[in-house]
Amino acid sequence: MNKYRRQFLKFLLLFSFALSFKVYPQVLNGNKVKFKYGVASGDPTNTHVILWTKLMLDIETSIKVEWEISNDRSFKSLIAFGISVTDYKSDYTVKVDAKIPTRFNGKKVYYRFKVGNSISDIGITSTLPKENPEKFNIAFCSCSNYPAGYFNAYGEMAKNEDIDLVLHLGDYLYEYAWDGYASENAIHMDRVVDPNHEILSLDDYRRRHATYRKDIDLKTLHANKPMIVVWDDHEITNDTWKEGAQNHSSDEGSFNKRKDFATQAYFEWMPIRENKNKKQIWRNFTVGNLINLLMLDTRHYNRDKQLDIEKYFEIDSFKEKKYKNDLKKPRNLLGKTQLKWIKSKINTNTKYKWSIFGQQILIGPKYLPTILKFIELENLPSYVHKYVMLAGKKIPYNTDQWDGYPKEREKFFEIIKNSQSNLILAGDSHNSWISNLRDNNDKFIGIEIGAPSISSPNFVDIFGEMTTEIDKSFIESNEDLVWTNGINKGYVELEVSLNFVDVHFHYVSTVKSKSYEKLQTKSFRVNHAQPLA
Repeated sequence: MNKYRRQFLKFLLLFSFALSFKVYPQVLNGNKVKFKYGVASGDPTNTHVILWTKLMLDIETSIKVEWEISNDRSFKSLIAFGISVTDYKSDYTVKVDAKIPTRFNGKKVYYRFKVGNSISDIGITSTLPKENPEKFNIAFCSCSNYPAGYFNAYGEMAKNEDIDLVLHLGDYLYEYAWDGYASENAIHMDRVVDPNHEILSLDDYRRRHATYRKDIDLKTLHANKPMIVVWDDHEITNDTWKEGAQNHSSDEGSFNKRKDFATQAYFEWMPIRENKNKKQIWRNFTVGNLINLLMLDTRHYNRDKQLDIEKYFEIDSFKEKKYKNDLKKPRNLLGKTQLKWIKSKINTNTKYKWSIFGQQILIGPKYLPTILKFIELENLPSYVHKYVMLAGKKIPYNTDQWDGYPKEREKFFEIIKNSQSNLILAGDSHNSWISNLRDNNDKFIGIEIGAPSISSPNFVDIFGEMTTEIDKSFIESNEDLVWTNGINKGYVELEVSLNFVDVHFHYVSTVKSKSYEKLQTKSFRVNHAQPLA
């Protein structure tokens, strides 16, 4: 299509737009429309990408929004454009599944939104390459607690020109009241959340998303990089499972209704592609024959209730035999539907060089470090005291992770064991991890990479100066654990090439101040189908 034909078609589109624009005149002139929450893009395929924004206006009406995509920042030449409609039913959020012309596959393009004279920020996005790139860089992160600290790591990701795509593995926001978990310094840092109570209603969840999207580093990251997201538990509430959660009580109403509210707000505010069943968010993306990326849901859809390890503690002992026997009982995490889908997407031949799984929780076995037995109890938080009796033993301590679902883990390993080199990504724990993964027959399955938190508390916030020694003891007490870091917060970057993947752990010096330093990067090289030494 030549430029004259494109311009003519745009004229016709905008003419019909103007004729059918049923909104107050003062809105059209731009005085009443604002794009306060920036722009975002996500779920890129080889041909399409989701574009997102949100309107702020003073009247309640249906409103049409013009969107434009250009190959230059000046928008002198448009490569795609159209009109979307939004209203109060979707919280005035706008989502467009935009098709990018084939000639711009894998290339950076610019996008924006317009209502009358009001124009949004300019965003940068791209589709996923259809052909094999020499390398492709993926950043991933999790656990961004607004009152716990500044999102300095988001700012670093936004500035990193090497990053092609960002994966957010969940806990994008937290549900607690303004003075709840990790809020001790919220007032001092001007990081108090809205609403100030624990969020329960649709309006509550929308307002909490709005609080997070006011953060300049998060806004900049969304504007600069396409993002693929999955939820963890706090997008609804702490330690969710399919029929309830640790942080939901009967006096808070129906859990299913709360879940529906949270899900609706999530799909409104996140640049995620909509499907018929919004509760099924697992999906697949490919980068040439280089990467087969599967985003999973280990949290909401079919997860059985976690074992409560607290019930196995007695005054001075732990019911180890009963605990281990109960762990062996079948318990769904992914569930049959999702396991079947994973199997359908895993190619056992050599089509894809790397299979990458973006999911929420640590998958490799994790046991408490021996050193805990030699630390005076008075130097440990009181809630840790009883766990000291598990230190140095091969007893899983966190049943909210895959350790609480060992039979399901073996089912998953059985499905993926013959695929190309597997990288399994995890969030949720707030600490950095890299481990070799083996099944019950000691067959090497792949590499686990756990992301540090963006701002949520990690081991250093529990153990203080002892954390370095605790990290060392974790490695000594877990034979497949290669390295861990419970001190620093940040994100992980995967530099994926045909023959290897370079894994970079990026850290910031603090989240308690906007004045920070970028710390030295810790890197590992992962080779095909080989465990790390």
